[in-house]
This record gives sequence, structure tokens and C-alpha cells, in this order.
Amino acid sequence: MRVTKSILYDTYINDILRRQQDILKTSRKLATGKEINDPSDDPVKADRILSSKSTLTSLEQYKRNSESSLSYLGMAEDALSSAKNVISRLQEITVTMANGTLDASARTNAAIEVQSLYDQLIDISNTKLNDDYIFSGYKTDTLAFNSSGTYGGDTNKHSVQVSPNSSVSIGMNGGEIFSGVGGGTDIFSSITSLKTALNANNTANIQTAVTNLDLSFTQISNSVSDIGGKVGRIQSVDSNLEKLALRTKITISGLEDADLAKVISELQVSQVALEAALSSAGKVFNVNIFNYI
Repeated sequence: MRVTKSILYDTYINDILRRQQDILKTSRKLATGKEINDPSDDPVKADRILSSKSTLTSLEQYKRNSESSLSYLGMAEDALSSAKNVISRLQEITVTMANGTLDASARTNAAIEVQSLYDQLIDISNTKLNDDYIFSGYKTDTLAFNSSGTYGGDTNKHSVQVSPNSSVSIGMNGGEIFSGVGGGTDIFSSITSLKTALNANNTANIQTAVTNLDLSFTQISNSVSDIGGKVGRIQSVDSNLEKLALRTKITISGLEDADLAKVISELQVSQVALEAALSSAGKVFNVNIFNYI
């Protein structure tokens, strides 16, 4: 094939444009610090980067779920610890009032404090996190217990996904915790019975209340222990997620980040090559326009 001046001209032009494109791509690497700026730079690596970033996004969501769950469980644990304090005080009053030497007046006065503690426990059972009642099951916008100690929530318990293969039930069912739904002690009913016994100066029923309050304290304590187990599980999963997220970030960095020293060297080589191509073309064609490309 006869090589014409037009073919040579096109060849030189294409070579110069390619070298300019190389400089543009290398300059972009230097500006961004990234080896891969477009999928076309390396389709295989680009796909792995996108996949790793998708994994990292999921891990960050699980992290947020864990933090939210720990806040919820922490609030519930604080509330139930306060409930234990209330019941402990009720136990002290009951044991004292069960003493047969005390008169009706002393027991009537004790009944006033018992009512105050009852009201305090109702307030605790209606603890809210932000605008949600934490002991109402799914009915988070509904008061868990009214002033009569009647449960207004449902039996559902919230579960939260804290890892790709693990979810934790963080919901607190007030019916189980405070009313003994499912085979426990109705704490509010026990306190009401104690108050009635005190006002009636009924020593036998006051002594019965001692046993009921012991069961109530154990019931609340078991719920606190259950929360502790869930907190430990979430923290363990969260720790593993943090390690996985770190490894994923390292993987992304290894795929994506540019070796700046190498990029600078490549840029210098590309610039020299472009200058050489321009000079060669100018000599071959003796066309001044190549000096300005």
C-alpha cells in the first residue's frame, strides 16, 4: 500500500491525540489520588470497587442499627433499674408493716407512700425514647399503662438486623414485664393489694404482699439480665462488623488509590513523549501548527 502524506498526517495526529489523552488521564489520577476514576479505566477493578463500596454501605447501616438498638436497650435498662429501686423500697415498707406490733395509723400512713411509689412505677412503665413508648410493643404511640395499671400495648417485640445474618429482638413487652402476661406476676395488682391491706390493717395480706413483691423484684431483675445479654450480643456483633468494615476499606483503598510517585513519573514520561511526537511531526511536515497543539 502506498503511504501518502495524508496517511502520515492522520497517523501523527492520532498519536498526538492519544498522548494528550494519556496526559489528561494521568493528570486526573494525580488530582483525585485515585487509580480508577471511570469504569473504563479498569472494568474488572471498577466492578470490585463498586461491590466493596456496596458492602461497606450495608455495614454502615448495620452499625447505625446497632447504635440505635443500644440506645433503646440502654433506656429500657435504666428504666427497669429504677423500677427495681421502687420495688425494693416497697419491700422494705412491706416487711416493716408486717410487724404485728404496728397499729392501723402507721399502716395507713405507709399506704400513702405505697400509692406514691405505685404512681412512680406507672411513670417508669411509660418511659419514652424520643416519641416512642418503649414498653408498648409495636404500639409505640400508645401509653403502655394507664393509672389503673392496665396494659395498652400489644405483645409484639421489635427486632433489628445488626448483621447480614443476625437480628436481635430489642422490643420490651410491658405486659410481660409489669403485668406478668404469659405466667408472671402482675406487679401493679400486687402493689394495689398491698395498699388495700395496709388501709384495712390486714396483717395476713400484708405478709402475702412480701412474697408477691419478692416475685416482682425477680421478674424485673430477669428482664434487666435479658437486656444485658442482648447488649453483649450486639456489642460483639458490632465489634466484628467494625473489623470487617476496616478490611473492606483497606480493600477499596488497594484497588482505588493511586501510587502518586508512580503517577508523577508517568505524567513526566507522557509529557516528554508528547513533546517528542510534536517535534517529530513538525520536522516531517514542516507545519507550524504542530507547535501549538
